[in-house]
This record gives sequence, C-alpha cells and structure tokens, in this order.
Amino acid sequence: MPIFRLKGDKLIIAQETNVELEKHLEIWLENSPRQTLAREDFLWIGRQTSASDADGTIFPDLLGVDSKGNLVIVELKRDQAPRDVIAQLLEYAAWAYELSDAQIYEIAEAYFEDREGFQGRTFDDVFKEIFDIPETDEIPPLNQKLRLFVVAKEVPTRVARVCRFLRVSQGMDIICIDVSTFQTESGEKLVSMETKVGDEDVITSKAQRQSNSKTSRWSGDKPVNQVVWEAVQELTKANSKVEFAPREVNILILEKYPSFNSSTVGCQLISDCVNHTSRHHYPGGSDRYWWIERGRYRLYDPEKDKVESDGLTND
Repeated sequence: MPIFRLKGDKLIIAQETNVELEKHLEIWLENSPRQTLAREDFLWIGRQTSASDADGTIFPDLLGVDSKGNLVIVELKRDQAPRDVIAQLLEYAAWAYELSDAQIYEIAEAYFEDREGFQGRTFDDVFKEIFDIPETDEIPPLNQKLRLFVVAKEVPTRVARVCRFLRVSQGMDIICIDVSTFQTESGEKLVSMETKVGDEDVITSKAQRQSNSKTSRWSGDKPVNQVVWEAVQELTKANSKVEFAPREVNILILEKYPSFNSSTVGCQLISDCVNHTSRHHYPGGSDRYWWIERGRYRLYDPEKDKVESDGLTND
C-alpha cells in the first residue's frame, strides 16, 4: 500500500525502504504498545523470553497482557512469513496456555528489571497503573484467553487463509499484519501497518456467525476517542464537577455499540487526561479529562485545573 505526503497541493509518494524489519520492529512495538497492533493497549512483560519445553528452548518475540489479563504473543518476520510460522506460533501458544499466575509474575518482574521506570515494581502495581485500575481493586484473572499475532513484511495468502480459518471457525484469536517502511525526501521514516486477518469476529460455529450478523455492530466510522468523548459528555451532562469511572463509560458505549472494544476505554481516558502520571506513554492525546484517583475522572476545567511543569497539581 503506497504512502504519500502532502507537499503544497500535490501528493508525493514516499519511497519504500528496506530496514532490518524483524530487529527494528521488535523495538518499535516494545516502545509503542498503544493501539499499534489491535487499536488497544498492551503491557509487555517479555521480549525474546526463554521458554523451555520437552523438545528444547523457544523464544517468543514479544509477550504481553491486555487490560483483561489475556496473554498476547507476537511473532515477527522481516520478510514474507513462511508457512511454518503458524506451527511456531501454536507452539508458543501451547507453552503460554499452561503458564500459571506465579510464572507470569516471574516472567514480567524479571523483564521489568531491564525497563526504565519499571525496575523493582510488582506486576500488579504496573498493571494497575497502565490500565488505570484503582489500588483497592483486584486485577482481572490472568491467562483466560490467548491472543496471537503474526507481523511480517508480507503475510502470504496461504498463511492468511489458515489463520482466518483458525480465527472464524476454531475460535482462536489470531491477527496477521503486513508492515511496510517508507522514507520521505527529507529522510523521515514512515511505517504502514495493514491488518490482513483480524477484522473478522472470533466465532466458533456457523450458527453463532449467522446470529451475530443480525446484531447491531459498531462500524468504526467514529474514532475511538470520539466515541468515548460523546459517552462521557452524555454521562456527565457536560458538568466538570461530575465524577465518573471507566466502567460507567463502558456500559453507556456498549448500549449503543455492542461490538465496541471496551478494553480501549480506560487507556483512551488516560490519553486525553491532562494530569495523569502515565500520559507520557500515550502521545497525541487531547486535553479533555482530569484524573482524580485510580479509576475516577471528571471533565477538565481549564479555568480551575492547573498543570505545573514540575509536577501535577489540582487547584
């Protein structure tokens, strides 16, 4: 898929460029977990994690969790994804499926020791901060579901077809993504990520597919931040004194858009929150909300609320 940049009134095509995609992409994804792969946020807990089984040692490229505690496994390929990438991914999945909570904690906390800002912190603490869960609340049950990603310069049709079959008929949450890199005349690098498999519902039977096709779905015509903003406006009646929680916003959104990915709400609130301590993880947000405490927000009032450069204060 070509990428263009706007120069005056003309579209100038960016030239596709070759980089060591597998090496670089692993770093890019590790440092940019927000809405990169599935338009939602992940907490990475392992990179090239050493996983031993009866036949030897395997090394998943990236291992993470989503806001519901599901494990996320990413396999990266610098060129065309080979046919055996499916077997490789399923091998990782079979290993991850058997991980206990204690093993997940051990993997995550070992990984945190090499991540700036995470050293010495517990899995629970980091999870609650990233997904904005109140300190007094429990984190969700871990490893209830596996989410598998194949990310490559090209996912060939044969591989995509098998992954789509596993997704729509066997209920496996597999997503395939093609990645292209481009360079502008000024040397700026651009990255295009196109979902080849993953927009289909994860369904386990034809009857369920037919049933779901008759239900109301969120079309995705509105950006996530706009859907959340409209729900917050309705919930608060545009009153900056009214407090709200992410789950209240979720309930309101799902009444209108049953297929909306509710796991994106908490992270979108953080992104658009003026004073949240983790906002630096979510660049490009709008100044819409004011963080009160974990799991509690209100609308931002620019005349009342003040953010200082050396800290965050609420006047």
